[in-house]
Amino acid sequence: MARHPGVLVFAALCLVGGCKKPSDKPIAGLHAAGAPVLRVVGQDKRPIPVGSHLRANDQIIATGPALLEYFGGGMRFLENGDELEVGEVDEAKLLGSNIPSRRWVEGILQEVPPPQRIVAARYTNSQVTPPSADKDLTTSDYFKAFFTPNGMEKLTSKTRPEGPSKPLPAPPFRPKVPYIHAGPLGEGGIVAEVEDGFVVAETDDLTTAVLLEDRQIPLGRTVRLVIPDGAELVLRTPEGTELELEGPMDLRVQ
Repeated sequence: MARHPGVLVFAALCLVGGCKKPSDKPIAGLHAAGAPVLRVVGQDKRPIPVGSHLRANDQIIATGPALLEYFGGGMRFLENGDELEVGEVDEAKLLGSNIPSRRWVEGILQEVPPPQRIVAARYTNSQVTPPSADKDLTTSDYFKAFFTPNGMEKLTSKTRPEGPSKPLPAPPFRPKVPYIHAGPLGEGGIVAEVEDGFVVAETDDLTTAVLLEDRQIPLGRTVRLVIPDGAELVLRTPEGTELELEGPMDLRVQ
């Protein structure tokens, strides 16, 4: 069988200089998701918990609105059906924010410089246990359990559901969580209504949520709203002040 000359050239280059393997370095985090974001692993598609590290060679699929935050500062919005390799998109190569920053103080919208922070510190390496882990025990499993503290208890217990084992206490008694995570925004405060698209909210304890259209949502402890290009949002204070916003915008709510 004849070989294409381009294949021979590529093979020669790999032998001489070595072919660069896709990086497995974490370069982003899943900031928020309104529907599961899936990591493709072989033939499997595994859900990614909000707040997880994303590696450059991760292939992901979005089943709804979501936001990726890159460690260089760029942000990438996802919608249902979007599929990408995390390290190959333009936002992965940015050093700095790609969304203008604003602050809303006492009813006034102000331009502000992007916040200076180490984005990587907001995320952690977490994974959902795949269904294949819930299997019949083998002799090898029993040996592992024998040499591991509480090994049998871990092996025989079913896969734990997501979230805390006990309900979290209400703010301000809720313990601080050092990483981005999904959860309720809290009650009261400013009310948001998304009129077009979706918006991402973040609270002072790093809880995130995706706000969808045609719902009036109390923002509770929200301190940040990330608004995609073309999305439209109305904010209403308890005092009756109303503010209409359109993305793109990274808004600090005081």
